[in-house]
Amino acid sequence: MKEYRGRFLIATIVVVQAFFILIARMWYLQILRGEEFERFSLNNRIRLVRIPAPRGRIFDRKGRELVVNRASFDVYVTPSEVKNIEQLSTSLSNVLGINKDEIKDKIKKASVESRFKPALIARDINRNQLAFLEARKSSLQGLSIEVNHVRKYPYGKLGASFLGYVGKASQKELKLYTDITSNNIVGKSGIERAFDSYLRGEDGFIQKVTDALGREVKNNLFGKESIARNSVPGADIVLSIDLDIQKAAEEALGDRAGAVVVVDVRTGDVLALVSHPTFNPADFTNGIDPLKWKELVNDPYHPLLNRATQGIYAPGSVFKIVTAAAGMQEGVITQTTSFYCPGRYKLGRRTFKCWKTQGHGWVNLEKAIVESCDVYFYYVAERLGIDRLAPYIKEFALGVKTGIDIEETSGIAPSEEWKLKLFKKPWYQGETTVTAIGQGYLSVTPLQVAVMTAAVANGGTILKPQLVKRILSPEGESIVEYQPIKRAYLPVSDKVLNTIKEALKGVVNNPNGTGRSAKSDKVAIAGKTGTAQVISLGKGTHERHQDHAWFTAYAPAEAPEIAVTVLVEHGGKGGAVAAPIAKEIIEAYIRLKEGGNV
Repeated sequence: MKEYRGRFLIATIVVVQAFFILIARMWYLQILRGEEFERFSLNNRIRLVRIPAPRGRIFDRKGRELVVNRASFDVYVTPSEVKNIEQLSTSLSNVLGINKDEIKDKIKKASVESRFKPALIARDINRNQLAFLEARKSSLQGLSIEVNHVRKYPYGKLGASFLGYVGKASQKELKLYTDITSNNIVGKSGIERAFDSYLRGEDGFIQKVTDALGREVKNNLFGKESIARNSVPGADIVLSIDLDIQKAAEEALGDRAGAVVVVDVRTGDVLALVSHPTFNPADFTNGIDPLKWKELVNDPYHPLLNRATQGIYAPGSVFKIVTAAAGMQEGVITQTTSFYCPGRYKLGRRTFKCWKTQGHGWVNLEKAIVESCDVYFYYVAERLGIDRLAPYIKEFALGVKTGIDIEETSGIAPSEEWKLKLFKKPWYQGETTVTAIGQGYLSVTPLQVAVMTAAVANGGTILKPQLVKRILSPEGESIVEYQPIKRAYLPVSDKVLNTIKEALKGVVNNPNGTGRSAKSDKVAIAGKTGTAQVISLGKGTHERHQDHAWFTAYAPAEAPEIAVTVLVEHGGKGGAVAAPIAKEIIEAYIRLKEGGNV
C-alpha cells in the first residue's frame, strides 16, 4: 500500500508539473507572443490580391489620346506556398522563356523580404502563355496571375521627348513615395514623371481566405475579414500640345538631329516640342531589356536627351536680337547708327571676321540685323562692354530655366563675375566681342530662344511655357486648370522693340535677308537666322565639324500668334537649312487655322 501511495504521489506531481508547463506555454503563446502569432495566423490564411489602378491617360489639347492603357497579365509566385522551388522554376522557365535560375533567385529574394508577399516573375505574358498557366494552375504551387495595365502609345515615337517613359520603381523612388511598392510602375521622365502623383492612381485589393494548402476557401469562419477596396484610376492629363502641329513639326525636321519648339505667343502654350533622334517609349513598358538600355545610353546621338529643353548650344546670330536691344536701350547706338564692315574687325592683335568675307560696306542697325553683319555687332559690343550686355542675357530669358514642367537645362549666361568665380580669371574684351554675336561661353536651349522670340512678338511679355492645360478626374471633371503665367517683361522700350521687329520682317522678306528662304505666300513671317560655330573646320568637312543651324520666327508678322524655333545640329547655315523647316511648320499652322482646326 505504501508503495502504491508513493507511485500515486509521483504521478500526481508529474501531472501537476505537466499542467503548469502547459499553462505556462499557453500564457507564452497566447499572452506574451499572442499578437505576433496572430499575425502569422492571418498571413497563413489571408491573401491580399492587388487590384492595380489604371494609370491616367494623356491627351493633346483637342482631347486626342497620346498615351493610353491596355490590359496585361503578370505572373506572381508567393514563396510561402512553394513546396518544390526547383520543380516550379523549371515549369515556369519552359513556359515563360525565362532562365530557371533567374526565377529561383526572384522567389528566394522575395522569401527573405516577406515569404507571404507575391513576387513578380514576368510581366505582360502573351495569350498562349496565359492559357497554359491557367490550365495547370492547381499543380503550380504559389502561382497567381494578376491583371494589370501597361502603357500604349498610339503614335509610336511621336512626342516621346516630352511624354517621357515609365518603369519599375527604384529604391530611391520607394523612399520618396511612401504609398508605392516595388511592383509599382512610376514615371521616369517627361510628363510621366512630372505629373506621376496625378497619373499613378491608387491600387485596390481583395482579401481572400485560404486553407493550409493555400487554396481559396469560399465559405469560412473568417468571412468578416474578407474585405475589398476598389482601385482608383489615375487622373488624366490634357496637354497644350496640338497633335497636328506636332506631326507637322516632326515631319519637317525629318531625320535631322535637332529640335523644334512651337509656342503660342499669346498664352505661352507649347503647341509642339520635337527632339530628334528620339526613342520608343513602348520599349520601357515592361521593363527595358538591359541590352536595349545599354544601346540607348551609349548611343553617340543621345536619343534620351530632350534637345528642345536640355540641349545647350551657342545661339549664334539669333542672339543679335539681344545685342541690338541692349545697344539701343543703353543709348550706345540708335536706329541710324552706322559702321563700316570690310569683312573683318581688329581688336588689338586679334582679327575677328564677318561671315561675309568681302564685307557689307556701310551698315545701319536694320541692315545689320537683316543681313546679319557680324562686324556691326562687334562695334556695338565695344561700346557696350560686358557689364552692360550681360544683364540683358537673362532678362531676355536666355541662359536661365524657363520653368517648364519637364526636365530642362539652364545653359550659361556669362558675365565678368561668372568667369571670375568659375575660372578664377578676368574677363577680356575679345570675349565680349564674340558674346555679342552669340558665341563664346554663351549657351542656351531651343526652348529659351522660343520663349524670347514669343516675348518679342507679343510686345515684351515673357510667358512661362505651358505643357499642360488641365488635369481631369477619372470622372472627367477638371481638377486643375493652368492659366497663362507672366514671368517678366523685356527691359526695353516699345520704340526699341518695334525697331527690332521691323528688322526681323526684313530678315525674311528683304531680297538680301539671310532668312529669305522662309518667305511664304500664305503668311508674312518675321525671324532671325543663326549659324553657331561648333569647332574650327580645319581641313575636314565631317558632319561633326559643321555649324549648328538656327532659325527663330513668329507669324503672322503684323499680328503674331505663334513662335517657331528650329535648331539643326551640324546643319550648316541657318538660313539655308533651318529657315525652310520653320516656314513649313508655320504654313501647316495656317492651313489648320483656315480649316478651323486650330
